[in-house]
Amino acid sequence: MLEADDVGHALMRWGNTRFFSPLGMNVPRGFRRVLGSRMPPDDVLLTGPEMVERVLAPVAASPALTGCVRAHHRVVAVGRAGMLRGDHAGHPLRGERPFQLLVETSSGEQRFDADVVLDASGASRLSTFLGAGGLPAQGERALADRLVRDLGRFAERLPSFPGRRVLLVGHGHSAATAALALAGLAAAEPSTRVIWAVRSAQRRPVLEVCPDPLPERRRVASSANDLAADPPAFLDVRRRTSVERLEARSAGIRVRFSGGDEDDFDAVVALTGFRPDLSFVSELALEISPANEGAARLSRALGNVTDCLSVPAVSAGDLESGEPGFYFVGAKSYGRGRTFLLRTGLAHLETILSRAVSPTGTTFA
Repeated sequence: MLEADDVGHALMRWGNTRFFSPLGMNVPRGFRRVLGSRMPPDDVLLTGPEMVERVLAPVAASPALTGCVRAHHRVVAVGRAGMLRGDHAGHPLRGERPFQLLVETSSGEQRFDADVVLDASGASRLSTFLGAGGLPAQGERALADRLVRDLGRFAERLPSFPGRRVLLVGHGHSAATAALALAGLAAAEPSTRVIWAVRSAQRRPVLEVCPDPLPERRRVASSANDLAADPPAFLDVRRRTSVERLEARSAGIRVRFSGGDEDDFDAVVALTGFRPDLSFVSELALEISPANEGAARLSRALGNVTDCLSVPAVSAGDLESGEPGFYFVGAKSYGRGRTFLLRTGLAHLETILSRAVSPTGTTFA
């Protein structure tokens, strides 16, 4: 198992945000055997860092995985030995060659060979741009380090926001979580001002599932929509709005919105989602969904799914990538799709390991 950063790095970026789903839905059955009495209760809603500290890190350090998890091993390229992407694309002959991986480590670059590769690298490294149509707004790339892109950094910056002007962009659950935190901040410091820019034209822009069996998700979405529908004094909601340009100012950022309005902000919180990084698998003959950049066959199988709790069972063939022995697993398999649930990803992984992969004499990466 090659981990680009520390174990659980992506979850550490959640800050104090809790899972919507209870722990029992988010871990394999074997975790309880490994952790025993140290395993938290199945019904607890952990924050991202708590999930790492109480579950993932102890499992990764357990005797069962001794020597298996290699942290700070970033995969920079995956290919077939001696084959380009177009060589026998879609033909079983490609499966006769091993995979070769170029990996960046603390001691330099290394090569690994594997018969099977499971790409579980997630979809949280590349942020979706702020501009209309998913393009970068003018100046966005130059100011990337000054934008708040995840809830972990948002939590770190939040104590500096009282009395400031803050732009919040996005209308997913992360943006909803940030909106509620800013509302609490403004209640303590009424001079705080927030503009919430959303692409949606809806009065209640955050997606709500009715009835929602996950109480925490229901609370976040409903409460944020209540704010948007009837904004308090600190909040200005701008619908059907995107960012056209960002320009640095000595003490903040000037933003031009679609429609031509401009405003100055002390902070820009851009929670517009993420997209998968496919750069390191560009020499593989993969079937990629044109809609969400996830696994094309899985995307077709789940084409009508609108909620993560209503996902149908899929076949082993639906989980294949078009490249023999290579699989997208976890959130990476959904690409930009928003209906991924850890429980479903674990079920898919079990299908791959039990039906689509023969473990005898197989080397994994």
